[in-house]
Amino acid sequence: MPVDDAAKQTALTIAPFDKALHDRSAFSCGFGPIDNFLKSSLSEQINNGFVQAWIATEEGQSDVLGFYTLGAMAVRAGLGPKKWDQGRVGIPDIPVIYIRAVAVHEDMQGKGYGTALAVDAMKRCIGIADQMGAAAIVLDVLKDEHFERRWKFYEELGFQLLNDEGNPNRVYIPMADARASLS
Repeated sequence: MPVDDAAKQTALTIAPFDKALHDRSAFSCGFGPIDNFLKSSLSEQINNGFVQAWIATEEGQSDVLGFYTLGAMAVRAGLGPKKWDQGRVGIPDIPVIYIRAVAVHEDMQGKGYGTALAVDAMKRCIGIADQMGAAAIVLDVLKDEHFERRWKFYEELGFQLLNDEGNPNRVYIPMADARASLS
């Protein structure tokens, strides 16, 4: 996906979350639960080892323009492609990397920042998978008035339905497909 001129003109820095360096106070992506997560729960979730976060800012600035989080996850056997069922002896679930959130400040949406964050997250996931093994990248497409736009965004990146009855909006991209799409 191309990044538009506005995103190219702004020197975007994506760095690990640092409470002392990243000002989250004015961040609003337009989805209250994600805004609250960033402002109220993120530090605790990181401290508990549940997620790690990467923050997008303009170079030299502290205001958060966007962010994403990654965590470990296992997908129940039987979901995803049939090839995951082959060679699974002794592995009850499929290891994946879970993107809990990709969010961009409302004022920056539609300018390529979401793409920049998603691509950065996917590259980071590939690097992690090279170190510990993970079959796919998984995320849940949030359901609100912008659902169709989000769905199309992830579909264009190569994500497809996981067919998880308990999570009907859960999508995945096999790690091999992520590697191929970013090479």
